[in-house]
Amino acid sequence: MRFIPFIAVAFALLQTATAVPVNRWQANDVVAREEPVYVRRSNQYLVRRGKDHQHKDSHKPAPPGHIDNITFLKGHGPEHKHSASNALDALNLHGHKRKEVENFHKKVVADHMSHTPGAHSAVIKNLAHSQGSRDPHVHISAQIHDQHGHIIEAPRRGNPAIMDPTHHIYVDKNALPHHYTKAVEKKQHREGRHGGV
Repeated sequence: MRFIPFIAVAFALLQTATAVPVNRWQANDVVAREEPVYVRRSNQYLVRRGKDHQHKDSHKPAPPGHIDNITFLKGHGPEHKHSASNALDALNLHGHKRKEVENFHKKVVADHMSHTPGAHSAVIKNLAHSQGSRDPHVHISAQIHDQHGHIIEAPRRGNPAIMDPTHHIYVDKNALPHHYTKAVEKKQHREGRHGGV
């Protein structure tokens, strides 16, 4: 009979040792305002609603047209030599300079998506350019997708009767990040070319 109280005490100590510490303010706040409490051991937010406990993932999906839904085209081989990701690598941009160039392109595309009905996500195919394109205006080439992943086509410049899978998103050359234009000029100089973006 003495053995049963010993088990009860041991079980109580085990529960205390494995409990996630929550101070009184957090506990009252969660119950009163139904706000999430971060549980360190499971890397999740615990939302308490009365007696119900729900675990919610700490990362919510980005809303449609958000820059988190915009990626840079990657690829291997000669056909992908000028893809956006490879072009970023070739410019030797690193750290905050690369991030600034990436964010500039994403924001321009996100703004274009806000004026494109049904736009949900995008893939930037080519960074801002006019060299090597039939379109003489500085533009970013991107494919825009709806929420099901289908391509939203755009009318071709100069012939709106033809629909293209790639959008030409025009950019003011003077608005381009300084790091980007300088990196393009350096790359062209190394290759014995000039002309800028």
